[in-house]
Amino acid sequence: RGQRLRSVLIVLVTAALVVGGMWFVKTNFGTLTGGGGGGGAKAVTDYPGPGIGDVEVTVKQGASGGAIGASLVEAGVIASQKAFTAAVKDYTASFGAAPNLQYGTYKLQAEMPAATALTAMLDSANRIQNGVTLREGLVVEQTIAKLSATTAIPVKEFEAALKDPDAIGLPKEANGSAEGWLAPARYPYTDDTTAVELLSTLIAKQKSDLTSMGIDPADWMTVLTKASLVEKEAPATARDKVARVIENRLDIGMALRFDSTVHFIAGAGSSDASTTADQRAVDSPYNTYMYAGLPPGPIANPGKAAIEAVLNPAAGDWIFFVTVDTLTGETKFAVTHDEHLVNKREYQLHLQELRAAEEAKE
Repeated sequence: RGQRLRSVLIVLVTAALVVGGMWFVKTNFGTLTGGGGGGGAKAVTDYPGPGIGDVEVTVKQGASGGAIGASLVEAGVIASQKAFTAAVKDYTASFGAAPNLQYGTYKLQAEMPAATALTAMLDSANRIQNGVTLREGLVVEQTIAKLSATTAIPVKEFEAALKDPDAIGLPKEANGSAEGWLAPARYPYTDDTTAVELLSTLIAKQKSDLTSMGIDPADWMTVLTKASLVEKEAPATARDKVARVIENRLDIGMALRFDSTVHFIAGAGSSDASTTADQRAVDSPYNTYMYAGLPPGPIANPGKAAIEAVLNPAAGDWIFFVTVDTLTGETKFAVTHDEHLVNKREYQLHLQELRAAEEAKE
């Protein structure tokens, strides 16, 4: 009887150890056995962490959450897409918005919990990225030259991409021209980023900015055209006033007479803000000396500040303006032509002082 009792106790202790061991594994490593009586083992759904070693994972532009999860699984960072999906859902529930994962290359670790991997990818410190910065006011020609010089993608590939408006997401309102639609900002890229992908990203940002500002798509071209004029004509402190001058001149049917539009006709830009009589005599719909109203499209890529100035121009009845000090950006506005002539004379004296200073250096 005593021997049978000892045998029962041994069986019970052994069973407890097995059950306890299975509970520990399941708690720390996820489900290991399949349901439905199949009895077959299946993959770990999440790692306990914290992670080991270093792993680099690249997220391609436009990758879905599922594609990102698959890349992490393939690289050995996380155990399963199921765990990554759960981590994304938890994040969304906590913050009220889905995580904004940027494309690029991330420095992570192997065998990380999915939630930890997601948090790491949202931290810019873990992002290994090359980037190209595009300033406001560049024309398309200057933009693709900058993109090519930084990314080593040949200019001809950008030119080819620009010839396929649908491929780069250019809206129909643009009439096939990317001028004004390549939003100034800093953009990351990887070794396998293509010209189409980069241009698509630039255009998508411009459309996103316009949408976020509440601008109706039917007004996109008009707003971008005005904003491009503000970008080229106004110093930062006078954008809203220049935007008002544009509206005032359009309201009375007066030609804008902007040198920036004449420069656009000539090419990629000019170091001199003024124009010659011969340049102003060129017959082009972009010549705002010759034709009243807005040019047929943007003359540069405007930034958000210029767009906001167009949406919220300053109150005033100015018709004229001139930047009287090119070093400080001081700009004076006038209602009458006589007032404008006084301000213009101040600008001319400023130019004379600059020339004298240059000659003194020589």
